[in-house]
Amino acid sequence: MSMSEFTNLAGMMEDSVSELRLEDLERRARAANGGEPLPLRQWVALAEAWRIAQALRETRGNRSAAAKLLGIGRRTLYAKMAKLELVPAWGVAVPRNGNGAASVDQPDL
Repeated sequence: MSMSEFTNLAGMMEDSVSELRLEDLERRARAANGGEPLPLRQWVALAEAWRIAQALRETRGNRSAAAKLLGIGRRTLYAKMAKLELVPAWGVAVPRNGNGAASVDQPDL
C-alpha cells in the first residue's frame, strides 16, 4: 500500500472515527490493499493515525490537548502527524439561502 493509499484510507476513517471498530478498520485496510492483510508496519501506522484522529476529535482539534491525552509531547504529535500525512481539518459555518441552515466550507490547505 502506497502512502497516498494509506492517506486516503486514513481520510475515510476521519468521518466516523468515534464509531469505527478495530474490525472495521481491518476490513477497510484489507480492501484498500487488494484484499491482502497489511504488513505490521503499515498496520501500526494505521492504528496510530486512527488513535491520533480520535484524540483530535475528542479535543475538538486542539493539538496540545490531544498530545496530552495521548501522553506525548506536542512536538511529537506534530511530527507523527507530518509522518502519517495527517492534516488538521476545520470548517466555517456560513448561512445558506437565508433560511438559517448552515453549510460548512472547507478551507484550501
